[in-house]
Amino acid sequence: MNETSGRDVPWGRPPVAGIPLPPFADAAAHRSYVRSLQTFVLLLDGTGPAATTIALAAALDAELPRRGAETSSVLSPLALGASLSTFFPAPWTPEALALALNGGAYGTPTGGRGRWAWGGDPDYAATETRGGWQIRRHERGAVETATLAHRDDLVLLWMDMFRNRFPYPIAHTPAADAATPGALAEAARATVAAHAANVAMPYLENWRTERDRAMSGGQGEAGPLR
Repeated sequence: MNETSGRDVPWGRPPVAGIPLPPFADAAAHRSYVRSLQTFVLLLDGTGPAATTIALAAALDAELPRRGAETSSVLSPLALGASLSTFFPAPWTPEALALALNGGAYGTPTGGRGRWAWGGDPDYAATETRGGWQIRRHERGAVETATLAHRDDLVLLWMDMFRNRFPYPIAHTPAADAATPGALAEAARATVAAHAANVAMPYLENWRTERDRAMSGGQGEAGPLR
């Protein structure tokens, strides 16, 4: 089954304990999730980091609870989408992720207690086994089955199936009301050149040192200019 054997999914990757899950109990829990997501997003970029990575991390700042404002117990579409697309390793349970996905896409998971169903055409079912999951895929009378070896792999499967693989303009017919790549290219080159100067700043040098230490197995402690 293609869905359960893709090499672009980090099967068997363990979650990181201690990251709060939605629905968040309070503003501190929500803040902890977003700060952890921002850190993970930056870790994934082994370059300068790129201007696009910094832009995403900056956009996630809008998710942080503000003093005096009502605190949301759920993730924004942006934060949830970034979590799915990066396979963010919060300790998601199937129940928690199904709740977060509910209403945000077609065919989101329903069920519980070791039995889940999702999709439409095709439709899928998952049954918990000893340490993993049995997956059943049904499409127009044809049935396939597969096994997920790890308990946390069902969450990774859902992240893969419900993430947005094709944001515009990737794999899209060009929109008549959108500027073309050719029209934007000169401005893009200018931004890339300007960002190259930013990359040399001490605070990004510090971050690269911290990132590289963490990614090589060190503790990745914050530097003085972080």
